[in-house]
Amino acid sequence: MRNAFRSVLAFAILSFSTVPLVHAAPDGRVPPEVSPLRRPPRLAWPLPRMPEMIAGWKATSAMSAQRRQHSATLLDDGRVLIAGGMNGDSYLATAEIFDPATRAFSPVASMSHARVGHVAVLLDDGRVLVAGGERASNTTVDDAEIFDPDTGAWAPAGRMRAPREGHQIALLPDGRVIVIGGYDGRRMLPLVDVFDPAAGVWAAAAPMSAPRTDFTATVLPDGRVLVAAGVSGATRLAAAEIYDPAADRWLATGPMKAKRDSHRAALLPDGGVLVAGGIVGTHAVATAERWDPATNTWAPVGKMRDARIAHDLVTLPSGRVLAVGGSNDDESGLASSEFFDPGTNRWKAGHTMTVGRDAPAVTVLEDGAVLVTGGWDPPSRWASAEIYRE
Repeated sequence: MRNAFRSVLAFAILSFSTVPLVHAAPDGRVPPEVSPLRRPPRLAWPLPRMPEMIAGWKATSAMSAQRRQHSATLLDDGRVLIAGGMNGDSYLATAEIFDPATRAFSPVASMSHARVGHVAVLLDDGRVLVAGGERASNTTVDDAEIFDPDTGAWAPAGRMRAPREGHQIALLPDGRVIVIGGYDGRRMLPLVDVFDPAAGVWAAAAPMSAPRTDFTATVLPDGRVLVAAGVSGATRLAAAEIYDPAADRWLATGPMKAKRDSHRAALLPDGGVLVAGGIVGTHAVATAERWDPATNTWAPVGKMRDARIAHDLVTLPSGRVLAVGGSNDDESGLASSEFFDPGTNRWKAGHTMTVGRDAPAVTVLEDGAVLVTGGWDPPSRWASAEIYRE
């Protein structure tokens, strides 16, 4: 059976390399991007799982170090900056760049000190700002630095008003950067700081209505920023609020359907926001909900196939949302992926990664492919990376 499949597969590959075939379904459907006037002779249906020949996860070269809880930032030239994270119990200051053209990683200068659980964002001028995180166990930092891809060097970028981990970052429409909430090593913060890259200075902005850590922040199409759920003191939140940078104020949304933290969020094509997974009560969950910008309310949507925490959600060019990796209650890394369809509010199983990845970094590349780097599946730790294509 295996040899027969290989023969069919070899024939299919040869056919694809010589003639742009169009495979008509039993009902006669033809992909819309292909003119029916050029339709070749109809072939037997179905062919043996042809989409998997070009779709799915494919390994790239490995990073220079095993990493989890690191950052991965898409640069203007299409490359990806990888910075910091943990290798076992070691905190990393090293950085490297992934080049999609060569599918390889190259080291660049290290940051001024190690960072784990920091935040990073691409600035309008093409540089990358990283802020906060831990430099060692129980040592949270308040400083920031900027990477310049033209020189490959880092430079200091001042200090926030408080050390932070479990915080969030977002680029505002005017080019400034907002850093929100987090934990300073003693208490959870409502504080919001704004960085002006042109002046190189930090300033205070209006605080949130409540302290938060382990929440999400999503930039909306109109430039406002929606923060959702998280932990405040000893309480998980079902509250969400929106920051308006023009007015420097926060406005509440309707209540969420669940109190959750360590979830993930993604912007939807209609300007809404999808929130999925995280911890509710004492368990990892598969539940998800959706914020509607027209009504400013939340509504439940279909559950994911797997309960997930420390996973990632990314919106693909098709408008679908990919959920990948993370862990569940048994703390093992998940290799599964799945897709959310905003049109049906349902999830569908995706391809399986080569390994389980808890706390990886996920980046959508310029061509729409998805790069996943690092993570771990205790006790195994990964320097490996892989790319998904629809």
